[in-house]
Amino acid sequence: PAPLARLLPEGRIDDLPWQSLVPGVKRFPLHQPGPEGRKLELLKIAPGTTIPEHSHSGGELTLILGGSYTDEFGRFQRGDIADLDEQVTHQPIADSGEDCICLIAAEGQLKFKGLLPRLLQPFIGF
Repeated sequence: PAPLARLLPEGRIDDLPWQSLVPGVKRFPLHQPGPEGRKLELLKIAPGTTIPEHSHSGGELTLILGGSYTDEFGRFQRGDIADLDEQVTHQPIADSGEDCICLIAAEGQLKFKGLLPRLLQPFIGF
């Protein structure tokens, strides 16, 4: 979308200098978190990759730009928006043959349920 294109360096989304978080998951920050923990970023999830089960410490809006994912609430694909808050716990799985590219606007941090993701969270900043 044109409003997003203004935030990106020249080129295609695939050419961005993505930061690896964990195997199969990369991000590209569009706006650094402010004092309230607000952030705007792109997330790229490889096909078949599962994001560990988590909830949220604030609101999160996710716009699917390409690919798709499935979670407890259904299947989200290009053009769909997921509106999540502190009451939601889910475990997204990229379920198509292409990367799931998401634009995420969030407040606060993810709250992972499993021990290993919680231990790794300070190092990956996710």
